[in-house]
Amino acid sequence: MGNEFQGSGLNTHMKFLMLEYAFETLNFDKVCFTIDERNIKSRKAVEKLGATLAGILRKDVLMLDGFKRSSYYYGILKEEWPEINQL
Repeated sequence: MGNEFQGSGLNTHMKFLMLEYAFETLNFDKVCFTIDERNIKSRKAVEKLGATLAGILRKDVLMLDGFKRSSYYYGILKEEWPEINQL
């Protein structure tokens, strides 16, 4: 998403539509978000959606520049969705 749309609420709305489709149409049990440890803005946005930090895989991805990043894994479970959807 372009910088000009950040903070507009558009990204949040799009994520809620995708979550709604995943849980209510596809009947998923869980939706997982994987985020680079350095991307604090994305981590906060996913937390704001109601996702729970499930764990951190340390130095699990080798980047093209040689940096070994850690990944933060967040999840929303099917049983959590009704409450999150009311936000």
